Amino acid sequence: MLALDPFPLPLHLVTGNHDAPEALVGGFGGTRFLGGGTLTSYVVEHPAFTVVVLDSWVSGSPGGRLGSGQVAWLDRALARRPGVPALVCLHHPPVPVGIPFLDAMGLADGPELGEVVAAHPRVVRVLAGHVHRPVTAPFAGSTVAVAPSTYRQSGLVLREGVPGYPDEPPAFFLHVRPGAPAGAAWVTHTVPTTAPGVSR
Repeated sequence: MLALDPFPLPLHLVTGNHDAPEALVGGFGGTRFLGGGTLTSYVVEHPAFTVVVLDSWVSGSPGGRLGSGQVAWLDRALARRPGVPALVCLHHPPVPVGIPFLDAMGLADGPELGEVVAAHPRVVRVLAGHVHRPVTAPFAGSTVAVAPSTYRQSGLVLREGVPGYPDEPPAFFLHVRPGAPAGAAWVTHTVPTTAPGVSR
């Protein structure tokens, strides 16, 4: 049994820049954590929303790229359920976050992703990670929510240089759609994984 099996909420894995996609498929292929399939780009159609997971991993690079084929695939995936809210998930944020060290290893084809997101107004969130800080920004008529790290956070260094890791608690994002009809706003919460003052 996988350690994640008891997790009670929908949980879908995204390839990060430190991951090996083949290892992710080897460990989780065929499970609900990869949408029941054996690819690192996949779609899960929940009754109230659609999750589209993209793979921005680039071999040997901390930066990310989707590529024209995957961007076109996303457009087709979003077109299948035009009336249902959608979450688009990838590792690298498609917008600069204002920290030069991290922006230098961002998503190379963010504008191309933005064109597809703008064409599908039911995309309620674009979810990313990579920068180890919670960041929220407008993007292509939607909102980018960048998750904090469940390990350690990057410093908010708005100048050149390595940000370092301040003593900020690990956390994760929880996205909820409070019992409203389709199309209602989603709410993003940052949830610390430890209480203040508790060693980790």
